[in-house]
Amino acid sequence: MNRIFMAFLTAISAFLTACGNETPVAKVIVTDQKMPLTEWPDSAYIAGLDSILALEPIKKGAENEAKISMNTFEAPVFKLPGSVTGKKDPAPKANHAGKSAENRQANAARTADTSAEAFADKFSTALSKLQSDPSNAGLYKTVEAKDGDDLFKLLKRTYGAGVQNLPRFYILSTLQSVNPGVMLEHLNAGDKVRVPRI
Repeated sequence: MNRIFMAFLTAISAFLTACGNETPVAKVIVTDQKMPLTEWPDSAYIAGLDSILALEPIKKGAENEAKISMNTFEAPVFKLPGSVTGKKDPAPKANHAGKSAENRQANAARTADTSAEAFADKFSTALSKLQSDPSNAGLYKTVEAKDGDDLFKLLKRTYGAGVQNLPRFYILSTLQSVNPGVMLEHLNAGDKVRVPRI
């Protein structure tokens, strides 16, 4: 009888110990699926992030400085469809005379694409040279901004319509690095901007 009682007590104590020390069961996490936020991060977590970020080295004047390197020879050039640019796409012609006109338009479009790519290559090469030696006066020319100009209006006035095919963010950041003290995003009338000489 004592053995049965002792076994019963041992089983109860094991059960109570197991209930008191419940181990959490891991949940399966599904990737590429939005998960609801069940609770906000507590202040200790946020303070931990703040302490980690406080240890990061920050250069003086880092807000005004942007240096981005990119292989300009592999920069993509995009041709936007007529629905975006507002230009009409050529309508298909049914007769033979229409086909020859179509061929002329296709050749003109290919020539325009080639000239746009050639301009982008020339501009990117000149811009890379200017960025590597910004004090060399032979690599740049200075253009004065007019009232209402932004950077790309100024570039279009200087180089022509080929500017619209250039990657905007890359051009802005690279020209900002060779024009210290000039806010290229917000040009004022009379601001002098160094642009590459092509």
